[in-house]
Amino acid sequence: MLNAHSLLLPKDGLHPHECEDAIGIRSDLGRFCVADGATESFDSRTWARLLTKHWSQCNGLTQPHELQSWWKRLGERHTRRWSERPLPWYAEEKAAVGAFATFLGFEVAETTEQGFRWQAVALGDSCLVQLRGGEIVLSFPLDEADEFGSHPQLLPSKPSLQAAVEGEVRCVSGTARSGDAFLLLTDALAAWMLRYSKSEPELTQNFLRLLESASPESLADLVSNERRSRRLRNDDVAAVLLRLSAVESSKAR
Repeated sequence: MLNAHSLLLPKDGLHPHECEDAIGIRSDLGRFCVADGATESFDSRTWARLLTKHWSQCNGLTQPHELQSWWKRLGERHTRRWSERPLPWYAEEKAAVGAFATFLGFEVAETTEQGFRWQAVALGDSCLVQLRGGEIVLSFPLDEADEFGSHPQLLPSKPSLQAAVEGEVRCVSGTARSGDAFLLLTDALAAWMLRYSKSEPELTQNFLRLLESASPESLADLVSNERRSRRLRNDDVAAVLLRLSAVESSKAR
């Protein structure tokens, strides 16, 4: 059984509907994802939401060759959303280039008596973190806080630009034990988690505890405090926490 908990917060000073990160959760299908829309691109909020909504409801899409036609269909849908609407000149210029987002998808492939098998696919710097006994045993696709920069690889909504990033898709698979936890994090939270999980484990453990106990106000306070201290970049944040609480010897879906 997978228990899922999530967090989605905009930058300080913005309203929830202005958040350009997005989350997709389908516990019944064993599929979870996050996306981080690029602030400087056009309508990246919609693009991130399209990606997470549709990936979480699909099958497969965990290998590069499976993603190409799916990207194209969603990109065409995003383009149609604006193609027949009048836009001011400055928005027309951005719309011509389209939206961009990072993406991370995680699927529980199969449960066994010993644990479960999983697979993940990523483009950009949204990260999957596997925890065992409170310690990080895997971080994908980045595993050091210093690896995060200001120009991550992004998935374009324009189909004509998508071929250029096909070779940047990263895939990984593995196994986990009962009691393991997985975090899907967009870049600001991922860098924060990797930086402080060893130096200040009580801080990151408190974050996990609040996320798992569904304490939105306390979580928002923790995030705001870390932003004010400049230890957490003031960016939109998305997190999904999954914990395997019991294992059945059957397929996850």
